[in-house]
Amino acid sequence: MLDFASILTVVMPVYLTMVAGFMMRKRSLLTQEVDAGAMRLCVTLLTPCLILERVVGNEAVMHPLPVVMAAGLGYGLVALGIALAYFAAPLIGLKNHEGRRSFAVSTGLQNYGFVAIPIVTALFPDKGTLGVLFTFTLGVELACWTAGVGLLTGLGNAPWKLALNPPVLTILFSLLLNFTGLHAHVPEVAYRTCSMIGACAVPLAVLVIGASIADIWGQEKMRWSVALLSPLLRLGVIPLAFLAAAWLLPLSVELKRILIIQGAMPSAVFSIMVARHYGGHAPTAVQCVLSTTLVSIGTTPLVIAWALRFVGV
Repeated sequence: MLDFASILTVVMPVYLTMVAGFMMRKRSLLTQEVDAGAMRLCVTLLTPCLILERVVGNEAVMHPLPVVMAAGLGYGLVALGIALAYFAAPLIGLKNHEGRRSFAVSTGLQNYGFVAIPIVTALFPDKGTLGVLFTFTLGVELACWTAGVGLLTGLGNAPWKLALNPPVLTILFSLLLNFTGLHAHVPEVAYRTCSMIGACAVPLAVLVIGASIADIWGQEKMRWSVALLSPLLRLGVIPLAFLAAAWLLPLSVELKRILIIQGAMPSAVFSIMVARHYGGHAPTAVQCVLSTTLVSIGTTPLVIAWALRFVGV
């Protein structure tokens, strides 16, 4: 059984890589001009290669029903988190057009990709668990662009088609290969090539995330009510829903693991971009991301260690 110390040694390198990106930005060694190209490379090539290598031929995602279950939980749990944060926001005086909606989206949307991937890979190196993470991501992406952005713009104006981005399309393509049996005809050289290219995705993305945090660090005066309530919800209350699903529902071991790790994640840095581009209150999103990220350094390994033991996976 994994204990706190062993999980801490897995989680800390992710945060230390963020710190490296943070320091590289502060020393102007990783400039803002690099960010757009680096993330575009991650999204359009590196991450799709990682997905192909981990999903195609993966026995854990070979049948439609488990995939639908994972994607459905991804959507439902994120939508639930956003709703919970929306109704809790008035407790600290947040109102519509004054940060309430951005608080809800930023607190309810966890960092489901580039922070979670290395933790999953290190804790559970089997191909199955990471493959299930990508199917869970399908639901999270849809929730982000409908429930999340829809809350900011109105559901009728939500750009839900943006959920069909290169990683999502790659997941769908990989699942199609699995469901039709065509995965058996993919040559080994393709797997090896995707493995080599995909291995670059996470380190590069986490460095850029750290650099992005450096950009927003200290730009806005911290609103302490937000800095206290957002981590309380994101890292304390919302994980209970993830844990309940992992404990009570008849799910695969791989999906239970994913639920536990996803529940322990801080707010997604991506939510700041969502707030800026879709009429939200960016300072509130910044405060949610910064506060939950800092608090998660201590809570994430603790929550994962306890939940894995509690659920028995």
